[in-house]
Amino acid sequence: MEHKYSFEYWGLILKPLLYTDIENLRVLRNKERQYFASQNIITCEEQIEWYQAYLAKSDDIMFKIVKKESPEKFIGAIALYNIDWKEGICEFGRTLVNKELAPEKGVGLAATKAVCLFGFECLEMKKIRGEALKTNERILKVYARAGFSVVGENEKFYFLEVVLKELLQENIY
Repeated sequence: MEHKYSFEYWGLILKPLLYTDIENLRVLRNKERQYFASQNIITCEEQIEWYQAYLAKSDDIMFKIVKKESPEKFIGAIALYNIDWKEGICEFGRTLVNKELAPEKGVGLAATKAVCLFGFECLEMKKIRGEALKTNERILKVYARAGFSVVGENEKFYFLEVVLKELLQENIY
């Protein structure tokens, strides 16, 4: 979905993902593909097709993540999607942070909290859901610290959700 949303939190800014960002996204996603359900290498052409399909959706908001002190430098991406505007529920994910460009601890947690706060405060969502590969211990720790609870599972994934009250609590584990 083409959007103009921007959201600031903990020294990060979530900005609209633009066509000029999709090569950085593709390279980072291919580098981190072991953390995604689909672990195929994505080609330039496939990335362009994905981006065009993304723009045509009305229930998908993709952000690039930048640091406040360098707002033109792409350090990652995150999204809210499958947005049910009527029920106030959406999914979040597609989380990627380039650890070489953002090596400091807590960037993934801050980006996760930022996109969820955006969902609750700006989109008036009531609940945000997600899923994570059971093998992705790194992101599972981030999601737990952000306030997500496991609400189900299958052989491959944990299914998670968070409400605003849980997101606002300081979870240190």
